[in-house]
Amino acid sequence: MSRSINLDQKLEYKGYWFLPSAPDNKVAGILTYYPNEKIVLELIGCFSNSLSELFEHKEESVIYGSTSDAKLITLLQCFQYSSVNFNADFPIVRYNCNYLFIGKYLNSLDEKCHYRARFRIPELTSWCHPGALNTTILFDKDDNTAIQTSISFNTKYGGNDNIITEVCIDETTSIQIKKGVSYDGTAQYLKPQLEQYTYVDIIKHNETSIEELLGNICLFEQFISLATLNLAKSSDITLFDEEIYQQGEKGKYYREIHLIHPFVERMNIGKQIKSANFLFQYLTIKDIYPTIIKNWFNAPIELYPIRLHLITSLEKKTIYSSVDFLIIIQAVEGFWWRFRDEPYQRKAISKGSNTSLCTILNELMAEFNDISILRTCDMNIKAIVDSRHYYSHFLPLSKKPNKLEGWPLIKEAKKLRILLMCCVLSFIGFENSQIDLIFNKTNFKLN
Repeated sequence: MSRSINLDQKLEYKGYWFLPSAPDNKVAGILTYYPNEKIVLELIGCFSNSLSELFEHKEESVIYGSTSDAKLITLLQCFQYSSVNFNADFPIVRYNCNYLFIGKYLNSLDEKCHYRARFRIPELTSWCHPGALNTTILFDKDDNTAIQTSISFNTKYGGNDNIITEVCIDETTSIQIKKGVSYDGTAQYLKPQLEQYTYVDIIKHNETSIEELLGNICLFEQFISLATLNLAKSSDITLFDEEIYQQGEKGKYYREIHLIHPFVERMNIGKQIKSANFLFQYLTIKDIYPTIIKNWFNAPIELYPIRLHLITSLEKKTIYSSVDFLIIIQAVEGFWWRFRDEPYQRKAISKGSNTSLCTILNELMAEFNDISILRTCDMNIKAIVDSRHYYSHFLPLSKKPNKLEGWPLIKEAKKLRILLMCCVLSFIGFENSQIDLIFNKTNFKLN
């Protein structure tokens, strides 16, 4: 795997910067990426000779740069703010930028090229063990003690040698989970660095945009978030353009295009990853993984907000509020109204009447009654219904006497989240028996 840029590390580039419309008007400056916070370009001077424009909140859709180490830089969605000292001969102009690309001049996120994407997620290696290192132990013939241990790995890249699994999501997209090894024995030869890891390639079979690739990456991150019960985000994203390569003796070498974006939701990255607390691992679903991941990517748009609410509810917090409860209960209700109410109404005795929340919860609990963790969680449906209406509409307490708050509300929210997990897992192809097995095998705790 090519060398990546870690999104958790500060970056700084010095160089000349210019607008695509005026390539000869280059301005010196420094570009700084602050992990999970912002991308700031500071110019010593400005692109315009108009003093009045320095005090305007201008937006430049694209800024190009050429750095001191000969890197091509593209900055997208750049917002200007300036400072002027009238005793100085030049202003200092700053831009906050949303996207930074290293390795190519781009026009926009929706510009289509023959791209493919490669990215790593910290949780992914624990979720799907790479198995890229081979350990060989040589034993003494006389006393059967180990006398030599060898660790080896395949140095051949390309082909299918490092593919763990590949799934064609649709006619245009394939997702490969791959194994890789990082070895550095030169810088510290007394302490060589050796790491095996798992990463993902998204292969596009026709022209695509970076915006579309980011959407694919986000969907895979959400899947890993559900599987690991953590908000999983990429630690690096690398793009490859089929038109940007060097021809070598053994074929084409595609140059990396690194994508940097201040993902503020990555603030909890760096936490300790405990695979024992995952909902399920790759080996648990290996046989059905192709079906599950295809269903996850091809789910109807009606599932999107429900799935997003579920992922949002996985965030680890020190303080929980009624809003966290509402996120989950609204997703459960939404799942019912979009995917269960119509067939329920066809067999209901009182046709046409609105299905009550109490009925919704009872029906969904009955649908997943053979999942032991749900069957034994003793959900307080009356309190959940009162709490839902009380916190949604701020009704007088006297009208909803069973409403909960504090820890009792959090406990019911956790039970509801299990129900929501069952709904989503079932929708993407898990049988109830498989869902039950997942909950029984994991260390997932209700309390």
